[in-house]
Amino acid sequence: MKKQSDPPRHSVVVLPWLKGPMQRLVLPDWVAITIGHRIFSWRKLDHIELAHELKHVEQWQRYGLSFIARYLTESRRASRSGGDRYRDNAFEKEAVEAGEAARKRESGGS
Repeated sequence: MKKQSDPPRHSVVVLPWLKGPMQRLVLPDWVAITIGHRIFSWRKLDHIELAHELKHVEQWQRYGLSFIARYLTESRRASRSGGDRYRDNAFEKEAVEAGEAARKRESGGS
C-alpha cells in the first residue's frame, strides 16, 4: 500500500544530448520534462528539481493524457491574462511549490 509521503512511481532518464535541442526549443534554462511517469533530463536532478518533476508525475497520474490539453490550456490562459506561459501556468506553480517545500525540509523548515 502506498503511503501519503511515498513519491509517485517514476523513472528518471538522463540523456545529456537533450540539453541543446530542448534549451533551444523549450526554454533556455530547461533541465527536465515529465511525460507520464518518466522524467527526462539532460543531467542528474537535485532533490529540489526532482520534487518539482514528481509533482508533474502526480499531475499526469491525476489527469492521464488529458493533462497535455489541460497544461496547454493553462499556458494559454496565463499568457492571455498578461502572464508568462510557463511561470504563470498553475501546473508549474504547483510544481514550484513542491520544490520549495523540499528546499524548506532540507533547511529544517526555514
